[in-house]
Amino acid sequence: MIRKIVLALLIVILFALRFYLAFHAKHGDMYNNISWGRMAYRLESLAGYYELPKEVWSHSRPNQPPGSIVLHLVSEYIYNYTDQLINWLNDKLPAFPSTLVWFWQDHGELISIKIFSILADFAIALLLFKAGGKGMALIFLVSPPMWYNSSFWGQTDPIVAALALWSIYFLIKGKLARSSLLLGLTLITKASWAPMTLFYLIYFIKCYPRKIYNLLFGALMVFVVSWPFHPQFDIIRWLGNLLVTRILPGETALATVGAFNLHQLIWGQTVNHWFSAVLAVLILVPLILYMSFNLIRKSDPIRLIYWLALLFWAFFLFNTKMHERYLYPIFPLLSFLLVLKPTIKLLIIYVLISLVFLFNMYYMWYAPNIPWLMSLYTPEVLDFVSLVNIILFIAFFKLKSSYVQD
Repeated sequence: MIRKIVLALLIVILFALRFYLAFHAKHGDMYNNISWGRMAYRLESLAGYYELPKEVWSHSRPNQPPGSIVLHLVSEYIYNYTDQLINWLNDKLPAFPSTLVWFWQDHGELISIKIFSILADFAIALLLFKAGGKGMALIFLVSPPMWYNSSFWGQTDPIVAALALWSIYFLIKGKLARSSLLLGLTLITKASWAPMTLFYLIYFIKCYPRKIYNLLFGALMVFVVSWPFHPQFDIIRWLGNLLVTRILPGETALATVGAFNLHQLIWGQTVNHWFSAVLAVLILVPLILYMSFNLIRKSDPIRLIYWLALLFWAFFLFNTKMHERYLYPIFPLLSFLLVLKPTIKLLIIYVLISLVFLFNMYYMWYAPNIPWLMSLYTPEVLDFVSLVNIILFIAFFKLKSSYVQD
C-alpha cells in the first residue's frame, strides 16, 4: 500500500514538473504548430488544407503529415473550449479566480499544444512498467532529455515514439490488429519513425506469415486520417506527392541541421554538399542490409528492439539534414531493451548518450539562458561531442554479441 502511495505521489510530482515547465518556454516550432492547428480550426473543411497559398500562413507552411495537423487541431479545440469554460465560470461564480482567465489567455495555447507530448512521456513509461521495468519507467520519466523535449520544448517526438513503441509492444505480444493500427497512425503523424517500417515488416512476416492481412488495418488508418484533407480517390498519389514535395525536403540545405554527428565532425554546419549524401548512402545501405539479413535469419523481440535502436542511431549519425531531435527514437527503444535484457554496459551507454542528447538539444536555442553553458559551444567542443556520439554508437554495436546471440 505504501509503495502504491509513493508511486502515485511520484507520478503527480513528475506530471506537475512537466506542467510547470510547459508555460515557461516557447520555441519557434510551437508558433508553427499553433498556427497550423488554428488554421485547421477556422476552416469549414480540411479539404485543400495543404494547398492553401503561402501568404495565409503566419509562420511556415505545414510540412508535417495529416496526423500531426489533426493533433494540433485537437489542441486548438482544447484551448478554445477551455477558454469558453473558464470565462463562463468567471461570469457565473463570484468566487472564481479571475486571474485564471488571464493566465489561460496568455499560456493556454502553449499548454494545449504541449499536453499531448507530456502525456506521451507517461504512455511510454506505462509500457515499460507493463513490460516489467518499473525502475526503467521511473528512469525514463526523470531523465532530463525526456522532459526537456516534451515539456520545455514541446516537440511531438514523444507522441510519435509512444505510438511506435506501443505498436512494437503489441506486435511482440501477437496483438496484430492493434499493432498495425498504431503503425499506420505513427507513419501518418510524423515521418521520423518511417525507418522502422522495414524491420517491422520483416518481423511481422517472419513471425506471423499467415496473418499478414492484419497489415491492412495500418493502411486503413493512414487512409482514414488522410481522407479529410483530400477526399478524392487519387489519395495515394496525393499522399506520395505530399511526402516528396513538402515533408521529406525539409526547410534547409545543411548537411546537418544542428545534429552532432559524422557530418558535423567532417564539415560542420555547412551546405549539404553532394558528397555528404553519397557518404550517407555508402554507409547506411550496407549497414541496413546487414541488419535486415540478421533479422531475417533470426527474429525475436530482443533482436527486433536492438536492431531498431541501432538503425535509428545510424540514421542520426550518418544521414544528411538531421535535426538534433532525431536521436530521440533510440531512448524509448534502449529503455525497452534494458527492460527485456538489462546489462551494466548498456545502462552506462544509455546515461552517456542521454547527456550527449541533452547537450545537443540545448545547442539549438539556448533555453534556459545559462551563460557558462552557452560558452562551451565552440567548434572544437561540437566536434568532440560528435565524436563521442560515434564512439558510443560503436560501443552499442559491439554489444551485439550480448543481444543478438545465435
